[in-house]
Amino acid sequence: MNSSLYVHIPFCKKKCDYCDFFSIGERDREGKPNNLSDSYISSVVSESKIYADFYGIQKWRTVYVGGGTPSLLSPSQIFSLISGIKKSVGVENDAEITVEMNPDDVSVEFLDSCTKSGVNRLSMGIQAFDDKALRAVNRGASVEIIEEALENLKNHWSGRLSVDFIAGLPSHTYKSFENQFELLKKYPGIDHVSLYTLTVEENTPLWKKIEDGTIKFSYDKADRMWLKGRDILEKMGFCQYEVSNFAKKGSEARHNSAYWKQKNYVGVGAGASGTIYDFEKKSAVRWTNTLSIPAYTRGVDEEASSFSKNLSCFKRNIEELDEETLEFEFLMLGFRQLEGVSSADYEKRFQKLLSERIGSEKEDGVFYQWKKNRLAGEKSFSDGRKAYFLNRRGILLLNRFLEELLD
Repeated sequence: MNSSLYVHIPFCKKKCDYCDFFSIGERDREGKPNNLSDSYISSVVSESKIYADFYGIQKWRTVYVGGGTPSLLSPSQIFSLISGIKKSVGVENDAEITVEMNPDDVSVEFLDSCTKSGVNRLSMGIQAFDDKALRAVNRGASVEIIEEALENLKNHWSGRLSVDFIAGLPSHTYKSFENQFELLKKYPGIDHVSLYTLTVEENTPLWKKIEDGTIKFSYDKADRMWLKGRDILEKMGFCQYEVSNFAKKGSEARHNSAYWKQKNYVGVGAGASGTIYDFEKKSAVRWTNTLSIPAYTRGVDEEASSFSKNLSCFKRNIEELDEETLEFEFLMLGFRQLEGVSSADYEKRFQKLLSERIGSEKEDGVFYQWKKNRLAGEKSFSDGRKAYFLNRRGILLLNRFLEELLD
């Protein structure tokens, strides 16, 4: 079989105040540097090969290098990482290979190394084109740095480019938020946009500042900004295909779609997660690697030198997913997408009628009521298949819809 591969690079120059992902700063608690060493890259490549051998994975369908801050990799390290993955297992001929990056790390040398190693898609976190908003959440970049990064990309990058924006950052005005989308006209090479609403995670520095009144934050303002951003993107030719993702035609992110469509993905690196599905048995195994980088690299080294090769040396938490969990995740992930849920796919996997599960035929059914209220719809195909979806209004209320399905 083939699978997607996620590579976690858990290093950052500093953490943004809103971030609750696993990453470590440049220095530890004792002030010693946390080095993104060549040995970590070697462990990641080795781990990917071990998983491929264990699960019979012949090639990687997509590769996504995320973090943390993958653009902290040196040009030689990004080349070693991607070329090592390609040599040890191999990738499909048209594989999507993505690397996340921050604007302050974009250099001609880094872009050149990405091109030579086979990276064909970059994802850059702009978040806001406003210095006050960036400083409010402790982002390292500035408007000047972002523009410089985009100029470098325009002149030295020929692959695909995605950018991230966040709606609702403290100190971000409506005017500044709306104006930032002009960047998409100035840099037409951007073919994909992820637009998120700021989520204030408990115990993050941002959460603490909001709690003690140091920073003012409005959920309503964030939601209004996001809605305005969606309207702007759609007028500019970016189609919403998932809750937070917009793309020009044919430029949807293939790697992320693997998650939403319950396709196999292997996660390597400290803190990474992966899931391998077995729909014949209606089960899956999901794991999350240890957050300790020394424990992670030791485990990979031990497994690589082990004769058993049964993954017992890996330091990770394992979860067995049952049919009920898989079914709900299928619906949750499917309804995140504007194309919705396929009745044929659902019935093939779970041997149940989707129409009965979501209540599309009975007047007291959940989906029937949402369709009646013009929040959902369905599409029929000539071969008898149907697709059920939440429309652009309904998808804003996804969590409520899922809660009703669970009742």
